[in-house]
Amino acid sequence: MLILSGLLILLVYINYFTDSIGNFGTELSKLLQSIIIILTAYLLNVLIAALIKRQIQDIKYRYSMRKTISTLVSIATVGILVAVWFRETTSLIVAYGILSAGIAIALQDLLKSVAGGVIIFISGSFKAGDRIQVGNEIGDVLDIKIFYTTLMEIREWIDGDQYSGRIIQLPNSFVLNSTVKNYTRDFSFIWDEIHLMFTFDSNWKKAKEITLEITREITGQFKILARNELISLGDKYLITPADVEDMIYTQITDNWIDMRLRYVVDPRKRRNIKHSINEKLLEAFAKEKDIEIASASFDIVGFPNLKIDK
Repeated sequence: MLILSGLLILLVYINYFTDSIGNFGTELSKLLQSIIIILTAYLLNVLIAALIKRQIQDIKYRYSMRKTISTLVSIATVGILVAVWFRETTSLIVAYGILSAGIAIALQDLLKSVAGGVIIFISGSFKAGDRIQVGNEIGDVLDIKIFYTTLMEIREWIDGDQYSGRIIQLPNSFVLNSTVKNYTRDFSFIWDEIHLMFTFDSNWKKAKEITLEITREITGQFKILARNELISLGDKYLITPADVEDMIYTQITDNWIDMRLRYVVDPRKRRNIKHSINEKLLEAFAKEKDIEIASASFDIVGFPNLKIDK
């Protein structure tokens, strides 16, 4: 800063005595203007950084904002310097073209994130409070900024749809090349299944009735809301009619009677509802002597005789 200021004073002094010396005076004037532009950009950057530090408390957001402003000021500075040194229209267009290409390559990740942020705000593909999945990352949206989206992570090492405690920050560029799975937009329910297995000598009809009765008691709170949302969803999208009633699908396998219980549930209550249904079913089946839960076990009946040649 001090060196540039001293150089500026020196050039002003020299320029005062060289205005009449042809090209030398012109080049000296350009150099003088360039130093003034650089000094102005530096002071502007310092002032904006001080303002950001005072107004923004979040450290990460403050750093990102300062980095972005610094980059934009640098780009503007280079553009103005190009205009000073290349006054001819053709040279100026070529210089700006090269500069733009360099900026696009150097800041492609930043520009993609900004573009992604704009797309998110315009399209409304998700909003704060939604539960989304992007690739292997899944969580509830806590905040959406121009550069990144913040999630409260669920699953990972947790065996269920519950928070892990980690905060995920995704660059908004993910909307350009990844599929966003939204659990709560337009339709705030999902279908879940429980896998049940019974032995062949079990009273499977009674098991089915008990299962449906227990499930209806626990999931009844979701059915009316889910049915109404499906009707509203049909006004916006072309969808196949879906039934929100509890269903059981039965299949005969080589080892047991296989039943799949299907029911509608709030995605944020999925694990708790499944837990409640399973506990109620275990209690109910334990009271019935003619219902036996099957298991995937194998009996070893013996080993063949082995002959080892010496």
